[in-house]
Amino acid sequence: MQEHTRSAACTVLTVLALASGFDPSRVWAADRLEFELPTLNGHAFVKISDFPHRAVLINLWGTECPPCIQETPLLDAQSRIHTDVQFLGIATDDRIASLRFASRFHVRYLQLQAPKNPSGLLRRLGDAKGALPFTVVLDTEHRICASHLGEVDAEWITSAVKACAAD
Repeated sequence: MQEHTRSAACTVLTVLALASGFDPSRVWAADRLEFELPTLNGHAFVKISDFPHRAVLINLWGTECPPCIQETPLLDAQSRIHTDVQFLGIATDDRIASLRFASRFHVRYLQLQAPKNPSGLLRRLGDAKGALPFTVVLDTEHRICASHLGEVDAEWITSAVKACAAD
């Protein structure tokens, strides 16, 4: 997409998003995001580039985080509604506790394991406070398009996905 077209598209999407109550803290970040993390079960590694031309919703969570617990069933349900978007969970606690958590809530979307010290990853994604839960939506070019600190709801997810998955 040419730069002037991207700028116009960004303006239109931002106006539409704001009109619907969606307030992204970052829209159309310049750099593509890339990282590689192991799956929660430890059987494979996943990179953002494994999902070419696809928007990606990333939710960082912890097992003892009340808002994380609250939003987990919603995120799982939304992952089945927004099938054009790749949902990724990133567990920030130890693998065993995180596996139990994901199993307890029957989470079906892909779960990854954060590095032992997740603060660098959180900062890289835009969470300077390092608080959880933290959700980021990447556009189809894998640039940060929207982020939310705290528990998300279905309206925020739908608005963010609509704004970020548009080409």
